[in-house]
Amino acid sequence: MASGRDGALKPRPASELVRESLELPEAASGIQLERGLGLLIDRVLARRERRGRTLRSIVLSAVLVERGGTWREQVTFREALADPGRMRLALVPRLQLMPAPAEELRLAVERFGPPACDQRALLEDPAAARSARLREAIRQTRAAAGSDAALRVLTVDPDSRFPERRAVLAPYEG
Repeated sequence: MASGRDGALKPRPASELVRESLELPEAASGIQLERGLGLLIDRVLARRERRGRTLRSIVLSAVLVERGGTWREQVTFREALADPGRMRLALVPRLQLMPAPAEELRLAVERFGPPACDQRALLEDPAAARSARLREAIRQTRAAAGSDAALRVLTVDPDSRFPERRAVLAPYEG
């Protein structure tokens, strides 16, 4: 470059586009959307283009019944996921934010994570795994919102005639 000789510019390879959509037979909301979302998650996870990688960020969108409007929600998982159950837990509450019934539901992968290669123990304790995930979620919440972000209610004097003396807020120690 310094001597005036440049090489040809090479464009970056476009990232793979993994996208699934589902046309709903009628205006759908509630449990119908949840079932449709479950189907889309299963389809995305079964796609060959995923090549065993986890999903880090997903875009959930819909074509609404009202005047052909659209709705879009970008979801970034706390950790890259390949488990359909945990993905549903993260995505179903976002469906409640939809302003109107949908006639088409779409799911697109925005960013992939590392390959899904974490091996589980043969006899894994689900309670220990849940508590570890809860501790990590509390740590991330406190990092984002401060030390008072995760509190629990402790009963101090349940028979007190003053409501503010019946219980106190204490830091949650997961």
